[in-house]
Formats: sequence, C-alpha cells, structure tokens
Amino acid sequence: MFTGIIQSIGSIKKIESLKKDARITVAYKANKMGTSNLGDSISINGVCLTIQKKQNNQFIFHVSEETLKRTISFTEKSLVNLESAVLYNGKVGGHFVTGHIDGIAKINSIKTNSQCWILEIKPPKKLLKFIAEKGSVAINGVSLTVNSIKNDTFKVNIIPFTLKETNLGNLTKGSDVNIEVDLIARYLENILKRK
Repeated sequence: MFTGIIQSIGSIKKIESLKKDARITVAYKANKMGTSNLGDSISINGVCLTIQKKQNNQFIFHVSEETLKRTISFTEKSLVNLESAVLYNGKVGGHFVTGHIDGIAKINSIKTNSQCWILEIKPPKKLLKFIAEKGSVAINGVSLTVNSIKNDTFKVNIIPFTLKETNLGNLTKGSDVNIEVDLIARYLENILKRK
C-alpha cells in the first residue's frame, strides 16, 4: 500500500527480456530510498513491484507479462516516480494507492495557470465511473485531486513542487500515463454490482 506522495525520481538503467516477462534495473538516490530492502514493495510510476536485488544504489525487479500488458511501457533512461510502501506508524499524506494499475490514460492537453499545470486527462471509458470531482486518482503513482470532469476527460492541477519532484513535469500532450482509480470507488462499484 502506498500514499501517492513520491519520495524520489529514479532512472531506468537496464531492461532485460525474460521471454514474456522482464527484469528492470532502476537507479535511485540512496539518501531518499536507501532504507528499502529485498522483498519490499516499491511503487515505480504507480506500479507495485518487489525488490529482487539491491546493489550500487540500484533496485532490480522482475516484471510479469500481466503487469507489462496493463501499464505504460518501461524504457531505458526514462525517469520514474519512486515511493516505498507506507508504514502503518507513518503519515498518510495522499490517499490509499495499491500500485495495481487500472489502465493507461492519455494527456489531452496541458495548460498553465500561474505556476501550476492543469492536465486534461482521458482515461479508458470503463474507468470514468470511478472518477469523481474532488475525489482522488493516482497518475504515474502520484496522488492527485480531480478538479473537474467533462464528457470523457477530467482535469487535475499540478503544483510547482510536484512538477519538480516527480516525472509529471516531463509529460507532453499525447503522453500515456498509468492510472489507478480510488480504491474505495472500485470496491463500492463491485458491491453494488453484486447486489
């Protein structure tokens, strides 16, 4: 479980093919992520992965075919958002993020308002019912508040700190992003569907 409050930006150093799976090596800043150990969960752009190896300020992860099919493509040298799993005795600053990506969304537009960016995002149609104005959504693992919804898109506001401390500042119109809807909305829909 994560909060969507990014601790650091990492860099993908190596991607190795393992038939339909992959092995991914991610470099991290030791002063920000150094306390994570083998077997720990780390959110990489919102994707929950397990540390298989840790060496020279690099994490190595095994990524399954299922994960590769449901998330944006990992590419060498790309910057990724990193977050360690939440400690139950720690702060929850964002919202509960599982690291189980619901789909891939597209950036429709990026506008600036003062020093902030306003992203208009088009999620897969099947996810629209889970997105509520002033509700929470995770984009590339970053906890964000939904400002507004119009037709098949929604808008979020990105403050300068978040633009600097995450990889969201590298997005352009047309970029694909990982999206995870609010956990509570997902469970409520399942309960109502079963009634």
